[in-house]
Amino acid sequence: MNLRRKTMFSMTIAPIVIIVIMLVGAKFILLDSFASMEAQLAEANVKRGLSALAKVLSELDNTVRDWAAWDDTYRFIQDANEDFKKSNLVNETFANLEVNMMIFINSQGDIVYGKAYNITDSSEMPIPQEFVNLLSVNGLLWNHTDPENCITGIVHLKETPLLIASHPILTSQREGPIREALIIGRFLDDAAVKKLSESIFLPLSVTSFNNSESKIEFQSLHSSTFFEDVPIYSSPISADYIEGCAVIKDVYGNFALTMRVDTPRDFYKQALNSILFFVANLAISIIAIVIIATLIIDRGVLSRIERLATNVKQLGKNGNLSEHLSWTDKDEVALLAEAIENTMNERIKAIRTLAAMVGHDLRNPLTGISGAAQYLKRRYGSLLDEKGHEMLEIIEKDVQYSNKIINDLLEYSTAIRLDISKTTPKLLVTEALSHIAFPKNIQLIDSTQDKLKIEVDVDKMKRVFINLIRNAVDAMPNGGKLTITSEKYNGEVKFVFTDTGVGISEENLSR
Repeated sequence: MNLRRKTMFSMTIAPIVIIVIMLVGAKFILLDSFASMEAQLAEANVKRGLSALAKVLSELDNTVRDWAAWDDTYRFIQDANEDFKKSNLVNETFANLEVNMMIFINSQGDIVYGKAYNITDSSEMPIPQEFVNLLSVNGLLWNHTDPENCITGIVHLKETPLLIASHPILTSQREGPIREALIIGRFLDDAAVKKLSESIFLPLSVTSFNNSESKIEFQSLHSSTFFEDVPIYSSPISADYIEGCAVIKDVYGNFALTMRVDTPRDFYKQALNSILFFVANLAISIIAIVIIATLIIDRGVLSRIERLATNVKQLGKNGNLSEHLSWTDKDEVALLAEAIENTMNERIKAIRTLAAMVGHDLRNPLTGISGAAQYLKRRYGSLLDEKGHEMLEIIEKDVQYSNKIINDLLEYSTAIRLDISKTTPKLLVTEALSHIAFPKNIQLIDSTQDKLKIEVDVDKMKRVFINLIRNAVDAMPNGGKLTITSEKYNGEVKFVFTDTGVGISEENLSR
C-alpha cells in the first residue's frame, strides 16, 4: 500500500472512530447524567405533592385545635346541648371549613355526636361505618393522655381515603381535665386530589397501595430516595412522561397510599435533541474537515512527494543527481508551512490590533451621528412631521444600542474590576430610577431602607437595577405595580423586585 492509499485510509477511519466515540460517550455519560437529573426532578415534584398533602393536614390540625380547645365544645361533650349543634354544627360550617366530618367522642369512647357532609353536592351523608368500627376497635385516634397531643394523618378506607386530625377536648385556656377527643376529617376524593394537582401544576394521582397496578416492590424502595420517612422512586413511563411515586403510611404505620406525579420529559428530550444536534453537526464538521484536509494533503503534500519521487527516479535514470539535489534541500512543504505560519501570525496581530481599536474607532462616528441627530431635533424639530420625529428617535435608539455594544465589547475585553463605595439601598434605587422613563400607568412602591449602609460598585449595581426595572416595566404594558424592597439577610442585604406583570413564559423559564 503506497503513501497515498495509507493517508486516504487513515483520513476515512479517523472521523468514523471519533463519531462512534462521541455517540458512545453521549449515551453513557451525557444521557445517563441527564436521566439522573430527570429522575431527581421527578422525585422533587413528588416531594412537592407530599408537601401539598402535608399542608392540607396542617390546615386540618389548625382547625381541630381551634374547635377542640373551646369552652363551648368542652360543655357540649358533657351535655350534648342542642344549641351548640344549631349554632355551630350546621352545613355552612362544614362548607366554610372544607371538612367532611366532625366526630365528638367522650372519655368512654362513645360518639356523643357525629356528622358527615358532602362538600361536592352540599348534602349531609352518613359517617362511613368502616371508620366507626375503627374507632371502636382502636383508641389511637381518640384516647388522648396529653393536652398537647394531636394526631394527624391518613385513614385508609375502602371507598375513599380519609385525612383526619384529632385533638383532646379542652377549655379555651387549654386546660383539662381532658374530655377525650374531637376528630375532623376530609375525604381524599377525586376533587381533593385534583386540588392537590392544581397546587403543584402537575398531573397527580393517589391510589391504594394494595392495588396490583400501583403496588411497589420493596426492592425498588431500597434504592429510592426518601422525603422524611416516605420512600420515593421514579421511572420513565413513556417518551413524554416520567413518573414519580411515593408510598404513604396511614396513622397506624401501615403502607396505605401511593402518590404518583407525572413529570413531562421536556428536560430530557431537550437534552437529547441538543446532544443529537451537537453530534450531527460535529460529524458533518469532521467529515467536511476530513474532505478538505484530504484534498489539501493530496494536492499540497502527496502530489509533490509523488512528483519528487518521480524526479528522483528520473535522476537515477539520467545519472545526474547534482542538478536537482539542491531542490530537495528547499522543501516546498516546509516553506509552505513556514509561509502559513507567518501569515497566521500576522493575521493574529491584526485581529488583536483591530479588537483594541474597534471600540474607540466606532465611538467617534457614533458621537457625530448622535450630535447631528440632536442638532436636527433641536434646530428643525418644529419643522419635522411625525415620520421625521420617528426617524430621529430610531437614530437615537440605534446609537444608544451601538454604544451599548461597544461598551460591552470594551468591558468583556478587559478584566472586571469593582470600584467599591458606600451608599444606601434607597439612594441606589433612586439613582437607577432616575435613568428610566417610568410610565404613568405603573405604580411604584419603593420600600428600600434609607439608613442602612452597604458597600457595592455603585455603577455596576445601578446597571443591574436598571435592567431589572426595565424588564418589569416591559412585563406590564397595560399598567400594574412594581414594589422594590430591601432587607438584611444572613449578614447581607437582599433586594426584591416584585411586579404584577405577565411573568416569564414557560418556554423561556425552562431555559
